[in-house]
Amino acid sequence: ATGNVSGTLARGRTAVALRLGDRAIGAGRYRIVVRATLNGCGRERSARTWRFGTPSLPVRAAPLSTIAADNAGGLKLLLRSVGRTKVRAVKVRLLSAKGETVAEIRAGALDGNKLVELPLAGTPAPGRYTLRVSGHADDGQAVEVLDQPLTLGGGKGSGNNGNGNGNGNGNGNGNGGNPPAGAGLVEQRAVVDWSGGGWQGRDVAGYVAPGIGYGEIVCRPDAQWIRFYPNDLHREVAMMNWTYKDWSQNAEKAIREAIHGPFTGNDFREGLNKFGPAEKQSTGEFTGIVSDRGPFDNVGGVALAAPTSLRLTWQWDFTKRGDERCHVEATFVTQAAGDAAPLARSAQVVWRGEANAPGNAVASTSVPGLGTMTVTCQPGAKGDRILTLDTALGAEVTTREGSDDVSRQVPFGPVTAALPNNGMLAVRLGSGATVLVSSRWKANDPDPAQNWCFIAAQAVVPVT
Repeated sequence: ATGNVSGTLARGRTAVALRLGDRAIGAGRYRIVVRATLNGCGRERSARTWRFGTPSLPVRAAPLSTIAADNAGGLKLLLRSVGRTKVRAVKVRLLSAKGETVAEIRAGALDGNKLVELPLAGTPAPGRYTLRVSGHADDGQAVEVLDQPLTLGGGKGSGNNGNGNGNGNGNGNGNGGNPPAGAGLVEQRAVVDWSGGGWQGRDVAGYVAPGIGYGEIVCRPDAQWIRFYPNDLHREVAMMNWTYKDWSQNAEKAIREAIHGPFTGNDFREGLNKFGPAEKQSTGEFTGIVSDRGPFDNVGGVALAAPTSLRLTWQWDFTKRGDERCHVEATFVTQAAGDAAPLARSAQVVWRGEANAPGNAVASTSVPGLGTMTVTCQPGAKGDRILTLDTALGAEVTTREGSDDVSRQVPFGPVTAALPNNGMLAVRLGSGATVLVSSRWKANDPDPAQNWCFIAAQAVVPVT
């Protein structure tokens, strides 16, 4: 197989698709060779040996939580078909350490992602298990099997993991589960938790951004990230995070944005680590929004999936080999159709080219218990680019841009705040309601067609 990256390789990780020749990849040892030109050093070469195991069913499973108490009554799994391979007659079984069947479910067909729940009579005992996934791939007649280790740890549970039978069929209509009737939001919790160096089978947790895609959180000594797989590879998807990292010797605050675009791979990720190899000790937090920006050629006016907000915290210690530990918790929130609190509501602005801004530069939504939320992103140097909350309540408004976060108090409403050029707004009102906004816009290009605006806002109203 061969492949290449045109232009200059960016810092960090870059996905490369290798084109296969006439031979298929079978089990065995292979050698990957990379050649590139390094400024001042001429042509350089690097090589690495890679081992491929026996082919298995192209499906991977990620539990929403690796803590036993979080799976009382049912083990919640995010199933993902590798490379969006079409797999049918999927069956999942949870096997004990002795090989006995603890739970099973027929998951049907899969060509993207699906959130399933294996029914359990009570809380599973902490310990080692095997997830056995079987099915037929690519219209094959033979049954293929994947055995994937899973270890459930003890300790305190993190809360509700969400429920339902979410699916993603490659057209952007993925579903994150069926919330109770009248629910105003869908909330998912994902947890990675292990210690004593025992990360195998406990290093991954899954999540869904309804209507946008699905992802996984990974933490083990050689990998620490949050990764996302868009349902529809022809739509632009962004994940903007306000990040805080502390690795004992120093700390860093920064806005980070990962994007799926027309020239990126099938997924994208944001690292929890600052360095590679990862720092030995680290704590940190991500607060962000995953948003849909529509088809790559979307100039505005296209229906968009509601954004999903996230808050992720971590703590790891890789100091002593064989005694490493890691704990990651994340909460994902998306609006639902009901009006019962807690509830979430969203407003989004997307336009490309100043000629397409009229009719697409303002978005408003009524937020029960809060008021009207409006985002405005007009073109031109003097255009208004603001968030407005039509409420009598006061608020704390924090603007996050670059490596700075600046807060100010607004004693009473209405609350207005300028949208940063490349950053986020976080608003906390006196009632406990919150608003999170990701904001990117360009208004100063001499060519008006090259200016654009992408705003995603989500308000959350708690139970009062």
